[in-house]
Amino acid sequence: MRKILFLIALYLPFMGFAQDKDIDLANEYYTNGEFDKAISLYSGIVKEKQFIFAVHKNYLDALLKLEKIDDADKYLKKQLRNFPTESLFQVDYGVFLIMRGKKEEADKHLNAYMETLKKDDAQIRYAARNFINANLYDYAEQLYLAGRKNGNDRFTYELASLYAMAGKTDMMVMEYLDILKDDDEQLEYIENILQARMRDEEDFAKIEPVLYKFMQKYPDKIVYNEMLVWFYVQMKNFSKAFFQAKAVDKRKKLEGSGIFDIGTLAMENKDYENAIKIFEFLVDKYKEESVYVMARRQLVKAKEELVKNSFPVDMSKIKSLVADYLQIIGEMGLVDYTAEAARSMALLEAFYLNNKDTAITILEKIINTPSIRKDFADQVKLDLGDIYVLKSEPWEATLLYSQVEKRQKEKDLGHLAKLKNAKLSYYKGEFDLAKENLDVLKLATTREIANDAMQLSLLIGDNLALDTTEAALKEYAAIDLMVFQGQYEQALAKYELMQKEFSSHPIVDEIFWARANIFVKLGKFEQAIQELSKIIEQYNEDIWADDANYLIAKIYDENLKNKDKAMEYYQNQLTKYQGSMYSVEARKRYRQLRGDNVN
Repeated sequence: MRKILFLIALYLPFMGFAQDKDIDLANEYYTNGEFDKAISLYSGIVKEKQFIFAVHKNYLDALLKLEKIDDADKYLKKQLRNFPTESLFQVDYGVFLIMRGKKEEADKHLNAYMETLKKDDAQIRYAARNFINANLYDYAEQLYLAGRKNGNDRFTYELASLYAMAGKTDMMVMEYLDILKDDDEQLEYIENILQARMRDEEDFAKIEPVLYKFMQKYPDKIVYNEMLVWFYVQMKNFSKAFFQAKAVDKRKKLEGSGIFDIGTLAMENKDYENAIKIFEFLVDKYKEESVYVMARRQLVKAKEELVKNSFPVDMSKIKSLVADYLQIIGEMGLVDYTAEAARSMALLEAFYLNNKDTAITILEKIINTPSIRKDFADQVKLDLGDIYVLKSEPWEATLLYSQVEKRQKEKDLGHLAKLKNAKLSYYKGEFDLAKENLDVLKLATTREIANDAMQLSLLIGDNLALDTTEAALKEYAAIDLMVFQGQYEQALAKYELMQKEFSSHPIVDEIFWARANIFVKLGKFEQAIQELSKIIEQYNEDIWADDANYLIAKIYDENLKNKDKAMEYYQNQLTKYQGSMYSVEARKRYRQLRGDNVN
């Protein structure tokens, strides 16, 4: 007897090894689509209970692929007898019945099975996963809701995830928001997961009404106001975000810090009007708090950006901004936290009021102030270089750019200095040198610098490839310098002459684009549209076509207040220029103009 037991013990591992080899071979047949061969092996393997789970899915699928319905039916019923509590087989038998068109029988079978699980949370969780894997979301939902009634586990995360898969966005949001009433520390997690799971803007907008329901139901829970602030920021509705942030600020005694963040985000998104409202509120309400100094500085900066982006630029408002900056510096002195105001003032003097020497004096004073951060001083050196370009003193400019490039090597500021030196080479007609530096900058860490470098490199490369004399590009670069120097009328005249001289040259679409942007700066919006329309009509397949269409839409929308024409061009952006970087904003503005409830 002992000898027999010994032999069995010795033989069992080899049996298991042989069985594993059969499973591997059967799976290989299955993967290769040789289902008959796979079934032949699987049918022997499933006779051993311990191997059924390893081959079940493949075996059943192979039977169904070869339409061996009776064999599949017998196999599944046998597993139901052998494993009456195993949800894998219970669910798969229900799916099998549905596949055969026996929906009522499947419902009866699955409902009877679920009745046996309702008091067992662990079994509910396991069975629900099998229902989800079979795309039977309604059954999984019934199980989770039954488990919730047990009072041990609310299955909130499971239901939220299920609703996300099923496309029931409202229900998903409700489950996630329900978590916050008991644990407001989950706010950031829930914000992140909602952002990841929302499929599009319309889905994301469904958060708002659900949030308001929770705010009404739990008025003492400030976390829902905080989440509403986050929601409006995501939707770039800074006016509503500001309104909610005030409530959060008051109840949490934040002394304006959260509101300041909203104002800063509004600035970054070029919503200068709302940024001004936000910073004005802070300056008025928090005169004794630390946020006051920063808010006051940002208020003037927001006003500056609004003035600079409202065409034509109102010079009286520029002078008023300079006066505001002077007041800030006069009250606090030229120190680290007022240096940015002094820098802005200098740039206004140089680029708008034509007081270049005044600007140089201010910037040199900043650079020579011991308390100023070295990185900021280097930024100011770049500004000083720009002003020397304005004064047509390129040698002085390149000295300053090169100093910063050397000091800030491999940093963003160093890359910006290299870009400015490359542009200076371009203005001077030194195209090979310019392109050499620009091609290095295509790999810059800052996307804006990399994009600017790529665009200028493409301009040089594309035009030199078809014009070895460089005549057209040299003329264009010289006029481009005039634009930088603010000589707009002279540049327009030069562009017009150039367009006639080089009428068949590929640089013509660049001329149209450049002229259009000058007309916008001068507030001559109809003329800008004429130039942009030429790009769309004559160069619709070229790089500027979608930019031109979008700029026309914006001009009609923001400057000419022609709603119908704006909608026409926004719609063109979506239909004719699919994949454009402007598509998201064009869709949003189109819906807003149409009157949709879009934040």
